[in-house]
Amino acid sequence: MILPPGYAYEGQFIKQLTSDLIAYDESYVAKARTTEQMAYMRLGWLSAHINYNELREFKVVDIGSGRGTMATVFAKTNATVVNYDLSGPSISREELYATNWDLVILNDVLEHFSDISGLFDIQWKYALLSFPETPNVATFDELQQWRHFRPNEHIYHLHEKGMRAWAADMGADVLNANNFEDILRTRWAPDLPNITTMLLKRP
Repeated sequence: MILPPGYAYEGQFIKQLTSDLIAYDESYVAKARTTEQMAYMRLGWLSAHINYNELREFKVVDIGSGRGTMATVFAKTNATVVNYDLSGPSISREELYATNWDLVILNDVLEHFSDISGLFDIQWKYALLSFPETPNVATFDELQQWRHFRPNEHIYHLHEKGMRAWAADMGADVLNANNFEDILRTRWAPDLPNITTMLLKRP
């Protein structure tokens, strides 16, 4: 695919290089769409891959937590769960990087990063990710028709194949990846995946 000025390939991903980033503030957080139903579904999916009794002992941080719905639901397991967010109640950046986390959660977050490799600057054993699944289209014009093409908001255009290769390069294993969240999401096209959920583990 030929990319216009301001976009380039980084590995297998298309990345926006120049941006006038949207303001991530309380008004943006107020638009967060994670519901309790979605949070419980994510927790249930996670407990299918990690023993529930083990999860209950975890130290967890929800990065880009928005209104904190996921953290609130997860805390009902008795795990220690905190929020990290640029707006609203949050642990400090220093605490985020100084703590050894059992699990980091980044739901609808990684595509907003200016450098996704920064995820591996944080100390964690497991990482639960969900991200818009970029369609395999032939032209940039087609990509712009995608419902998750959001300049200055979604900096990276991620997809499962590329994420698997990226995780391997960064020394992490992909324990599972699928599109179960599409059950509760509005699909952008009836025959294509909308959101990919992925669980990573470090050795």
